[in-house]
Amino acid sequence: MAFAFCMPRLLFRTLAADEGARQHRQDTMNTNGIKGSDFGGPALIDDAAMAALTADVGTKNLVTVLRAFSDELLRRVPVLQGAVDASDLAAIARETHSIKGSALTFGAAALGAAARRANDASKAGDSAAALLSAREVLALMPETHEAVARLAAQTAEVPQQ
Repeated sequence: MAFAFCMPRLLFRTLAADEGARQHRQDTMNTNGIKGSDFGGPALIDDAAMAALTADVGTKNLVTVLRAFSDELLRRVPVLQGAVDASDLAAIARETHSIKGSALTFGAAALGAAARRANDASKAGDSAAALLSAREVLALMPETHEAVARLAAQTAEVPQQ
């Protein structure tokens, strides 16, 4: 299984459209060192969900599943971007549904919450809300990718028993 860990920095900068909001979200930190939100929103990576995932797959397999999730995020960026560019609510609904499920499974709480909002709005036919939330998802994907990659690297460094 091959994993793609590097997304061109230009694409990261392009997707992170609202740098002020991004910086605002990074002002607090949860216990695993992954920064979250200081305005009541979910952390980038949820400790409880990560603990549950670790219990399910074991520490030994955690790095592999985190890397697979990270790779999936990279693959979904251009698909969601294309749906947003085309204002295709059906495609936004499909992509954000998948992103939401994966994000919440892997403890990416902020991404999961944004994807849920985009998915709900697109299913309701609320184009403005769907596009706004989908853009938030796109902005969170690079941050989440980086956070998951850091967490995978930290986990890989822990001696296995």
